[in-house]
Amino acid sequence: MLRINRLRVEINTVNGVYGIDESFNEGLNFVASKENTCGKSSILAAIYYCLGLEQILGGVAGIGGKVLTSAFKNVIDDNGTSWNVTESGAYLEISNGTETITIYRNIKAENKDNRLITVYFGKYDAIENPQIESEDFYVNIQHSATSRRGFHSFLEEFLHLNLPLVHTSDGSERKLYLQIIFSAMFIEQKHGWSDILSGMPIFGIRESKKRVVEYILGLDTLKNEKKRTP
Repeated sequence: MLRINRLRVEINTVNGVYGIDESFNEGLNFVASKENTCGKSSILAAIYYCLGLEQILGGVAGIGGKVLTSAFKNVIDDNGTSWNVTESGAYLEISNGTETITIYRNIKAENKDNRLITVYFGKYDAIENPQIESEDFYVNIQHSATSRRGFHSFLEEFLHLNLPLVHTSDGSERKLYLQIIFSAMFIEQKHGWSDILSGMPIFGIRESKKRVVEYILGLDTLKNEKKRTP
C-alpha cells in the first residue's frame, strides 16, 4: 500500500521561505479552495514530482521540474510583490503500512541534479536526527526501474509490489513501469473527461492500457496468456 502522510515544499527567497506544508489523514482527503488558481493542482503535481512520476503530467517534455509552476522555480507573488526564487525543494512523507520514509527532491538548486532523490528512513520531523539513515537514488535515467540504485526499483520494493513483465511492440519483454500504473490513479482535469488514462506515458508496451487495468484488478489474463504461449 501507499499512504501519503505529508507534503512539504520549501521555496526560498530573499524575503524568506514560502511553500506548502500539508498533512493528510487516513481515509479520503479533499484538497479544496473557494477560488481557482490557489494551488490545488500544484499540491498534486508536487506529490507526483517527489515520486518521480512527472511524466504522467507532462510527458517526455515534462521530465524534471518543467511540470511545476513558476512559483516553485522562478518567481513567487506575495500580495502583488514578486520575489525571485533562489532555491526550492519538496519533501514527501509516505508509508507502506508498516514503515515510513521521507522523500526529498530538489526543484531548483545550484549544482544539484533534480534526477537525484534522497530517501530518509523515517518521518519528516525526524530527518535531522543523526540516527536517521538516508540513501540517494536516481530517477528518469536508464535502468532506474530495474537497478538497485534506481528510485522506482526501490519504491517498487518498498510498496511490496511485484510488477510483471509485459510484451513490448518490438517483441521483447519489459517491466510494467510505475509511471504506467500510477497514470490510472491521477486523472488529468482537462483531458481526463474523455480518456481516464490520457496521461499514460508511452514506453513501447503493447496494449499498455489493457495491461494496467488487468494489473490493478488483479486479473490473471497475462499469466494465462503466457501459459498458452509455446
